[in-house]
Amino acid sequence: MAKKSLADLASAFASKTSGEGGNQTWKLFFNFWKAPVDSVSTVRFLPDADEENPMGFLVENLAHELTINGKREKVPCLKMYNEDCPICTLSQKYYDEKSPEHNEALGKKYYRKKSYIGEVLVVDTPIEHDQEQLVKLIEFGPKIFKQIQASFSSGDLEEAPFELKGGYNFRIKKSKSGEYADYGTSSFSPKQSDVADDIIEMMNLYDLKEYRTAKVSRDVLEAMLLADQTGGSFSGGDKEEAPSKPEAPSAKPAPKPAKDEGNGAEPEDTPAAPPATGEKKLSVVEQLRQRAAAAAAANGE
Repeated sequence: MAKKSLADLASAFASKTSGEGGNQTWKLFFNFWKAPVDSVSTVRFLPDADEENPMGFLVENLAHELTINGKREKVPCLKMYNEDCPICTLSQKYYDEKSPEHNEALGKKYYRKKSYIGEVLVVDTPIEHDQEQLVKLIEFGPKIFKQIQASFSSGDLEEAPFELKGGYNFRIKKSKSGEYADYGTSSFSPKQSDVADDIIEMMNLYDLKEYRTAKVSRDVLEAMLLADQTGGSFSGGDKEEAPSKPEAPSAKPAPKPAKDEGNGAEPEDTPAAPPATGEKKLSVVEQLRQRAAAAAAANGE
């Protein structure tokens, strides 16, 4: 066996994590939202490593927020993976004014949040960040995305903004609207610019779709939702495990949103209520309980 140097061992051990869960993906992201109010962070969007990405430099991320084992967790919206989503079904049911379970606050709580993920070079920012990590991921909500959309429709851009030569820097302007952060005046720089050749040679691009909220099976997502609805426990992983089932608590109002945009994820527009039918159906929670019980019985055989 070849003898490993101390440098090799140090590198190998440095790549391991001792923290809970060991997921260090968050370190890859540029936390623009930590900037002070009335400041500007300038970034340069880069092309997605996936050349088939129709948007070129951004991917859409759809997620829900659930309280699982006492912690607020982000879970995937399965519609992002072209599958029916049980959490969307529950949200629609709560929004439906004709449903006996109508509760707009809970409909809003369970409605999916939309954000966008890209990758950038940080050109200038008041935020301290890892200078050694040249390319950073970035996630933001619909407000910044709408500013980007407006730039494409305005006719002001002569090239795709993520082009390495002749592209445009993007200025993330943080202001305040009431008690919340606002990024509605963010925009591309008016002048085109080039990324330096030596920087291009050092860049490693990300496949952006790999950084969306990770997919789980429908059964696992239903078990997570049941744990949130009932306060039961949930053991994570791909293996299906039914959470314990205490009596369902009474409906509570949705929690207040955070005072900052954070990663920028925002709920989409309120969905239309589903069409009424004459057939009486079990509540979504009861359906989830029956599925969990059936899965547990199947695993016990």
